[in-house]
Amino acid sequence: MTEVYRILRVMNNNVILVRRKSKDTQLVLIGKGLGFKRKPDMEVEIDSEQIEKSFLAYDTKGKNDYLTLIENLDDKLIGLCSEITLLAEKRMGRLNENLLIVLTDHIGFAIERIKKGIEIQNPFVYEIKNLYPEEFRVGLAAKDLIKEQMGIEINDDEVAFIALHLDAAKLNIKASDSFNKTRIVKMMVTSLEESLGLQFEKNLTYIRLISHFRSSLDRVEKKIPVDNPLLPTIKKSLKKSYALAKQVGELVKKEAGFTLPDGELGYLAIHIDRICRTTGQ
Repeated sequence: MTEVYRILRVMNNNVILVRRKSKDTQLVLIGKGLGFKRKPDMEVEIDSEQIEKSFLAYDTKGKNDYLTLIENLDDKLIGLCSEITLLAEKRMGRLNENLLIVLTDHIGFAIERIKKGIEIQNPFVYEIKNLYPEEFRVGLAAKDLIKEQMGIEINDDEVAFIALHLDAAKLNIKASDSFNKTRIVKMMVTSLEESLGLQFEKNLTYIRLISHFRSSLDRVEKKIPVDNPLLPTIKKSLKKSYALAKQVGELVKKEAGFTLPDGELGYLAIHIDRICRTTGQ
């Protein structure tokens, strides 16, 4: 189906800001070549098959944020983040409609910081890379696009922050919630390291451990019950590991405000036992 649009701004060759004449709505369109040789105030007919993605804010707050974004930020930046959002949805499925606003805000500030020589460290890069592998891969693709279109190279710390925003958009939560869960996972690991008097190697066993930590937090948060028929045996045979699991459970209760049930602690003890054996404890 073909519709008539008035072009308001051309972000780049693939991204344009338009007003749809039939419904008098303003939106961003993404599609290969949509902005090529087009200028503001032109009226153009665009076939829906040419449009890979469109952004339209429906609620009042979203619309206000969207209009502020359009008015105050560089066209190239908006076009870049529109393409990153499209790439993310192609790889991860449908994401929260506010992702364009959130990403443009974050990446814009990141670029400004880098230009001023200010780089923010992300203490959870390794954990984010392994807990959110698909999101991190999209972040790396975003890194390449930022370098290509803006001439700015972001580091893996920034890639990890982008990955958290993508996870939040996938789950329809705040990025701060994703960050906080990662922080708690890291604290769980640190608690174990301090109790055992060592630092874990970043290997497959470590990845399995943090992945289980995250899954356990997700299940408890969503009130998904866990049946652990091995619990009596675990308590008897893995006393040290189960005691460490209970210690980690107390940390979770303090930091996250919910209790890990005995079934979860039992499975956690198995993972703790495995990592203890691989480190000679």
